[in-house]
Amino acid sequence: MSHSSPFSLAGWFADYVSRYRAADGALPAPLELKYAHSRRVAKNARRIARGLKRTDPDVLLAEICGLLHDIGRFPQYRRYGSFHDADTIDHGLAGRMTLEDEGAPALLDENAWNRVSCAVEYHNRKTEHLPENIPADSRRLLNIVRDADKLDIMDLALQSVARDGFRALPAMLPHIRLSCELTPAVVEEILQTKTVSVGNIRTVADFLAMLASWFYDFNFPVSRKIAVSRNLIVRLQNGLPDIQVVREILDTIKKEMTGAEERT
Repeated sequence: MSHSSPFSLAGWFADYVSRYRAADGALPAPLELKYAHSRRVAKNARRIARGLKRTDPDVLLAEICGLLHDIGRFPQYRRYGSFHDADTIDHGLAGRMTLEDEGAPALLDENAWNRVSCAVEYHNRKTEHLPENIPADSRRLLNIVRDADKLDIMDLALQSVARDGFRALPAMLPHIRLSCELTPAVVEEILQTKTVSVGNIRTVADFLAMLASWFYDFNFPVSRKIAVSRNLIVRLQNGLPDIQVVREILDTIKKEMTGAEERT
C-alpha cells in the first residue's frame, strides 16, 4: 500500500459515515446497525486472516475490506430507505461505485485497490454468480470477507431472535413475518441445493434456515472454528422449529463440519 496507511483508510471511512449523521451526531438506527456491523466484520476478517497466517499487510487489507464491504448500504438507505437489494440496488456494486466516486482508489496502490474493490463488489453474490476469472489473491481476500460477513450476520440475527424473536431488527428484513414456521419453498430449496434464496424468505424461520445453509458456504476451516466457538449451530437449533426436516438439516451440517475439520 504505497499511498496511504490502513489506519488512514479507517479514518476516511469514519469521515464518510459522518455525512449521514444528524446535527446531534446520531446516525439513523438502521445505518448505526450497519456501521457497527462493519466494524465487527473488520474484526472477524482480521481474525480469519491471522488464522490463515497471512502477512501483516494482508491482515490489514482484510480488516479494511471488512470495514468497507457494506459502504454501499449508506447511499442505498439514503435513496431508498431500504436495505432490500431486490427492490433497490445491488449494495455490493453500489459500494464499489461509491469508493470510486469518493476517490478511494487514490489511497491504495493498484494491486491493493483491485483486491479491495473485488471484495466490496462481490461480497454479497451467491457463490455460483461470482466471476470465474478473479485472480487468486483477490479471491482469497474476497472469501475472507464473505466468511467474516456471514459470521457476524449469523451472530447478530441469533442474538435478536433469542432476545425478542427478531423484533429489534426490522430494518434487516422488513418484508418477513415474525413467524417460527418454515415455508415449503425454503425447505425444498435447502434440501435440494443446500442454499436458500433471499427471494424465498417469508418468515424468521426461513431466515434462520438460510443462515444454517451458510455453513456449507464457509471458505476456510478457521471460519468454521469461529462459528463453533460462538455456538452458532446450537443457537440455530434453538431458534428453528423442532421438526424432523430441521433436525435432519442440522445433523447433516454437523456431520459435514466434523468431516471438514478432520480433513484439515
